[in-house]
This record gives sequence, C-alpha cells and structure tokens, in this order.
Amino acid sequence: MVVRQRCVWGLAALITVISAAVSGLQPPPWRLAQRSVEQQLLRWRGPLQPPKRLLLVEIDDATLQQGAWFDDQRQVPAWAQGMEDLPWPRARYGDVVNRLLGAGASAVAINVVFEGPSLKGPRDDAALIQQLKRWPSRVVLAAEMLEPQDQLTGSALTLVQPDHLAAALARPLPIGLSNIVPATADQPARHPEHYGRVLLPASGAEPQPSLGSRLLQLARARSRQPDPERLLNVYGPAGQFRRVSAWQVLDPARWSLVSRRLDLPGSLVLVGPVAADGTGGFETPFGRLSGLEVAATAVANSLDGTGLLLWPQSPWTRGALTMLPLVLVLLVARLRSDLVARLIAAALALIVIAIATTQALAHAVVVLPALAAAVGVVALALLFGGDAYLAELAERRRLRRTFERYVAPTVVREILADPRSAEGMLRGKAMTVTVLFSDIKGFTQLTQRRTREGQIPLHLSQLNTYLGAMVEVITAHGGTIDKFIGDCVMAVFGSPLSRGQQAEALAAVQAAIAMAERLAALNAQWAREGFEPFANGVGLATGEAAVGQIGSPQRLDFTVIGDTVNLAARLESLTRVVDTPMLVDAATAQLVAVEIPLVSAGVHSIKGIGEVEVFRR
Repeated sequence: MVVRQRCVWGLAALITVISAAVSGLQPPPWRLAQRSVEQQLLRWRGPLQPPKRLLLVEIDDATLQQGAWFDDQRQVPAWAQGMEDLPWPRARYGDVVNRLLGAGASAVAINVVFEGPSLKGPRDDAALIQQLKRWPSRVVLAAEMLEPQDQLTGSALTLVQPDHLAAALARPLPIGLSNIVPATADQPARHPEHYGRVLLPASGAEPQPSLGSRLLQLARARSRQPDPERLLNVYGPAGQFRRVSAWQVLDPARWSLVSRRLDLPGSLVLVGPVAADGTGGFETPFGRLSGLEVAATAVANSLDGTGLLLWPQSPWTRGALTMLPLVLVLLVARLRSDLVARLIAAALALIVIAIATTQALAHAVVVLPALAAAVGVVALALLFGGDAYLAELAERRRLRRTFERYVAPTVVREILADPRSAEGMLRGKAMTVTVLFSDIKGFTQLTQRRTREGQIPLHLSQLNTYLGAMVEVITAHGGTIDKFIGDCVMAVFGSPLSRGQQAEALAAVQAAIAMAERLAALNAQWAREGFEPFANGVGLATGEAAVGQIGSPQRLDFTVIGDTVNLAARLESLTRVVDTPMLVDAATAQLVAVEIPLVSAGVHSIKGIGEVEVFRR
C-alpha cells in the first residue's frame, strides 16, 4: 500500500511537471494540437459584429459578369468599359474612388498593387491620377514586399510600389503593404502590422506600414491595440462585413439607390478583387476568406481593439499558469483520499479552465494555453481514479476475506454493496441481535472416558458431524456462526445484517427447533452405528450488543459482546436445571409469540444479571 501510494504521488508530480513544461516550451506537435483547440474555441464563440464604419467594395463575379454583358452590347457606357475581366482598367478604380469619396467616405484603400505603367495605355493611368489629384490624402494605394526567390543567392527584399503614379503627381503617395502572413497549421495569422513593423526590421529592411494602418491614418482614426503584437480575430465566415459589388458603385442608376442605403459618411472603404470561384484567399477557423476580407479584419481589429493576444508570452509564466489548476487538484487529493472528492476536484478544475478560457476569449480577447492544463487534470483524474479503484478492490478483498469467515457468501455480497457500512461494522457499532448458544450435555465426561479408551478419532469425527449439521441448520435460517467453544456453538441472528428484530428472533427460535430435529435424526443414525447419542441445550436471548472486530492485530475476530451474549450463555446452562432442550428470554418470547407460543418456565436468578423470567416450548 505504501509503495503504491509513493508511486501514485510520484506519477502525479511527474504529470504536473510535464504539463507545465509542454505548455511553456510549446513543442511543434503540441502547438499543432493547441492551435486546433484555439480554432475550435473561436468556432464555439461564433461570429462577431464588425465595426459598421468599414465597407468592402468587391470586384466580384457579379461585377465581371455585368461587364461581360455590357461588352456584348453595341454601345458600352464609359463606366463599364474594361470591367469584364481582371486586371481592371485603373480608370475604373478612379471612378470607384470618386463615387465613394464624393458620397462622404472618409478614406479609401485600394488593395491592388499598380506596378509600372498601365497595360491599357497612358490614358488609363491619367484617369486614375486625375482622381488622386482631386482627393489628396484620401486614397491609400497598395505596395508589396517581394521575398527573395532564391535564398542561396542572398537577394534583398524588393518593395513593389506605384512609383510612376507618385512621379506623375510630383508628391509622395500614401501607400501601405498588402503583405499578409497567413495562418499555418500550428500558428495563427498575425496582424499585417507584424510583417511591416517586426519581420521587415528583423530582416534588415526599413519598417513599413500596412495598408490598413495607412487607411486609419488617412481617416484620422487610431488603433485601440498594439497591432504588431496581436493576432487576427476573425469575425466569422465570409459575408460579415458591409459590402457592395463594384458594378453597383459604377452604375449611376444603381448607385443613386445603393449609396443611400450604405450610409457612407465617415466610412472607411477597402476596394479590391475577390476570388470568383471561392478557391483563393486565406484559411481561417470559419473557412476561407478573400485577401480583401482579411485586410478588412485587420482594420476592424484595430478599430475596436479586438485582436487576439496569446497570453502569457513567457514560457515560465505559461508553465506556472498551467500548473495552478493541477496543484489545486493535488492539494485536494492530499487532503481527501476518497475517489468522489478527487474526481469532483478534477471536474471543478476542468470547469474553471473552461470558464476562464472562454471568458478570457470573449471579454478580453486573450487566448490562454488551456490544453496542457486540461490534459494534465484529466491525467490526474485517471491516475487518482485508478488508484482509488485499486484501493477499493483491495479493500473489498479484505472485507470479503473477513466476512466470509463468519457469514454466508450471499450475505457477504450484500454487505459489500456498501463498503463504508461494512468498514463501520468492523470498527464496531451497537445492534439489536438474537444470540444462540448450543452445548452438548455431558460432553466433558464423554470426552474423558473416550480419551481413556483411545477413541479420540471416533470422538472427534462424531463431534465434527454434529457441529457440521448444526452449522448447516443455523446458516439455512440466516444465522451467523460466531465461534466454536469446544462443543459449544455460538451463533448470532441480526449481525452483520439485520432483517428486523422480530424476523431475526423468529429465525433463531426456528433454528433451535430445527437443530433439535436434526440432532434426533443424527442420534437415530448413530444408534444404528452403535455410537452413543448426543443431547444438547439451546439458550436464546434478544437485546442490544456491541458488534465488531475484537482481538489483537495478530488475531481479530468479528463477534458480539454484552449482556445479551452473557444471558444467552446462562440460559443454555440453565436448560440442564429446568430439564428442557431450549430456553429463551422474555424479549425473544414476546417477539415470536404470534408464530411460536412459548410458556413461562419461571423466574430464575442469572449470575451477573439478576432475576430473569425464562420461557420454554
């Protein structure tokens, strides 16, 4: 037992340390599992409402189809020219910008990199430049940082930006990086500012703002969070943001209706193409999102300060935080050894972890390292549960071995249905029982004579046959053999389990009657075999007695003690004086009076007890 307990606590300490180490160090396989949990938590949280200031103008499938329809007509309106395929004419972007800003939009970001002169000619560039001049410092254009194609050559990073447009305007253009570090299987997507403010300087390049950051700057809006440190908090599946198809902005008739519904004054607008077939974009917990929606997510997170934060950042702090619920479970287990208390502690720890994790995500947009703590608590629950189960099995075996020495197997099964009660029986308690004493009359003289005659084997064989028959009768009536005292049999009815005082007293009297009948049958058999017959006396008493294990650590017996036991023994001796095979006390006689009427045998002085009225059949 001691060795097993040491092993259990050693394993518990090891589980706690391993859980803390895994949470702190975040090895790749574990990080992959943690990432899956984080994604599932976001799905359980469900979609969020993004800021209403944001509007997406999508160059989507509907826009391209509308352009294709106009292209088949004899006359194509100026606003629809070249709208049927990508890349779009830059003039169309200029038209979109003019419509949006003219309707009161605060600032517009175009999520398209205009590299070099337009393929559709100088007039196309001129149309866009005209609108940029009209709306100075209201439009941010996209730039892109190209990574080296061959890492072995050591090629530098290349910034692709609309230099020719800036040259034509003779002034710097507001630009922002469109680069997004996508999420991987084990790493969440970071805010685009992380790329421009952290990764670029780490590579030796100048820091650059993201497209969304410059959009906020032009709109004179401030981010409510440290963007480079945050992760993207996706608002849900595609379609969460306010959106409008680009053709509806370009079509004058349609725009007159749509603009009123959109409530554009003060809006921040992102314009750009989206995947027509739904296969592009970036993977998120809610499915794939277009690059335009991911850029909008970054801007929205900055506006409402809802970017996710992995906390704690320090490995030591993560490990300590993970250990906290495990240590609490260990403390409870140290104070309480029962299985129920330990499992309740583990269940409460899991509930606390779940509540803390979900509430931190919902209200503080903090992602806690919950997986290691939860797995550690479950492992401790299994460990302590297994230990308690083994301990319970060992205790059941001990109780079974103890009670099987005294009672029938059916009674043992009933006792073991409640091990705590069984343990209480062994420790001792007061019970109302009926005690039966049965002794062979003249057995001492018979033993002396047979010993002198060398008939000890015969004598013991006859005695064992008698005792076996008496035990069989007592057990059949639900009695428990307490002990043998030479030729005397002591039995108890109502211990360790009671069927009720009246039922136990009646069973005891019926057993005494059956014992006499069984002895008569044995005597008839022994007469045929030439053996001397036995005559016995039976004393019965009902009352309260102390029941439990009595003895030394080397030898314990489950027995009953008290005045009721002494009275039953004295009544058995009194049968020789009254000359009757059975005597019972008044309590027993009263309990069985309806079933077995008994008659008084007078009042007798019982040593150590006093005057007692006894009854006979």
